[in-house]
Amino acid sequence: MYRLAREPGITLVDTPRHATILLVAGGVPPHFHDSLRRVHDQLPAPFAALWYRSEPLLELQQPGSGKMDDLAALPDTIMDTCRRLMAGEQDTASRLLSDTPPHPWQGLGDDGHGGEGMMGGVPYGRPMAMPPTPDLRDGLALDILTFRLGPFFPLWPAGLEAEVTLQGDIVQQFSVLSAPYPRALPRVFLEAQKGPVAIAELERKRIRYHMRAFFHALRLAHLPDLARRALVLAEQCDSQPVEKLSKRFRAFERALARRGFFALYLPQGGTLDSEQSRTLKGFAARAAGVEDDVRQADEGYRRLGFSVLTQQAGDVPARWRQRLMEVEQSLGLIARAQQKGTVTAVTDVVELPHGAGSADGLLESLLPGLEWSEALATLASLDLAEVSPWPCP
Repeated sequence: MYRLAREPGITLVDTPRHATILLVAGGVPPHFHDSLRRVHDQLPAPFAALWYRSEPLLELQQPGSGKMDDLAALPDTIMDTCRRLMAGEQDTASRLLSDTPPHPWQGLGDDGHGGEGMMGGVPYGRPMAMPPTPDLRDGLALDILTFRLGPFFPLWPAGLEAEVTLQGDIVQQFSVLSAPYPRALPRVFLEAQKGPVAIAELERKRIRYHMRAFFHALRLAHLPDLARRALVLAEQCDSQPVEKLSKRFRAFERALARRGFFALYLPQGGTLDSEQSRTLKGFAARAAGVEDDVRQADEGYRRLGFSVLTQQAGDVPARWRQRLMEVEQSLGLIARAQQKGTVTAVTDVVELPHGAGSADGLLESLLPGLEWSEALATLASLDLAEVSPWPCP
């Protein structure tokens, strides 16, 4: 995804209604196949599906189904498929589901529109608004809307599926139905659990992880130019001298301030209490004042002058400021570690960039009472996925 986001001829969109190509990357569990079919059928014609290192759905397993394994060829394949669709050289993909409403209503009920009596039935396919409880914020009994999102909703982690109840724009209830897919981390974090690794390399990968998180947050905030800058900075972490990285990171920080990312786009909410912070661990816990970091027990890090950075607020802005603080700290560690060739000393555990805690039950207690936009921003500020046993490229 990150490579495609940097391609000038490809635009990532937040809804299948705006897409021409559906790219399925990696395996999809069988219990999510129906959800994938619904996403597939929401693309407007003409459209096509491409399957990168993934098996097409049973109905689409045929010659020319768009299955491919070559990452280097993926951008050109996407753009060429789109060109052929627009030129009429390739037929649009077929629909997989029948075109029937989820709640049939025509010809039903007392008057043929699905309604029954005063408030019953599903008139025109929608249940009557019958708010059972006052609004959590201002006491107004607004209409309620219960719906499911995920597991392919692009504004939150892949694999996360939830049933959400809104009243107006306030989250009344949030129930997680499936957890996010496990997150693959760079190989160096797995190697650090088996033996000494170069601290400079470890911290470069940590910076890349945090800057990719900023890419997602800035897309959510509708700041695409800043999102691209975050992604470019992330992809430069492995190759650029630390002096250049530091200069570009400081320029990125100034750009965040000028565009009002903290002042205008982040809610002052989504606050973790002390118990939630200690359970979640990682940068989110440190943003709430918990001085917990495996690196402080590592002799290699202590020789570089490492100390635990914390804040106290524990809310959404604090978590993003914590990431910035830790990126700046990592840049300093890289500079000193490269001069001394310092390696890690602790090999049984490693401080992962997103923490190693548990998020079970967190969202159900954290999100109710927030506006929908605040809930999305809160989700984006947290790392909820478990760690995959397989490294990312």
